[in-house]
Amino acid sequence: MNVNEEIVENWLKFCKNQFTMSNIKFKVVGKKGGSNYSDIDILAVDSNGIYHVYEIKWRSKASLTKSNSDDRLNNIFNQILRKERDKISEIIRNSEYHQYFITTRQYFGKTDVKKDFFTKEFQKRNIGILYFEDILKELIDRIPIKGSYDSAILQTIRMLKYYNLIKA
Repeated sequence: MNVNEEIVENWLKFCKNQFTMSNIKFKVVGKKGGSNYSDIDILAVDSNGIYHVYEIKWRSKASLTKSNSDDRLNNIFNQILRKERDKISEIIRNSEYHQYFITTRQYFGKTDVKKDFFTKEFQKRNIGILYFEDILKELIDRIPIKGSYDSAILQTIRMLKYYNLIKA
């Protein structure tokens, strides 16, 4: 699990009260018969028993453009919607689940027109979009200065707040 996935997992547990499983491996077979492995970043269940699947792509500088958006979008949709992700159904016994793509606001471009276009593409496929900026803000706001955490991420946020290096 990379640090971006850890941040999201901590947010899901601490702010959204979700139980999580991460890096669920599954086999992907290519068109020519070759195979590789991929993973589901995070599978979670909330306190109402509703399942959620999160695909996490943090991009600090990259953004979708007219010249690269078709390939990148198709790659993202393929990752999220591929048949091999039936591994999810095995785990949750064919229960329905909600799918989310987590990225930065910048990834969808700088203009509202571009952001609206890409948002609609995800909505057509029943994929919700969440943004790191919102996740980090909520996590920072919710971590109290008092206390201690087993999570290095939560403990780091608490300490940074304690020393006024970040503000809630």
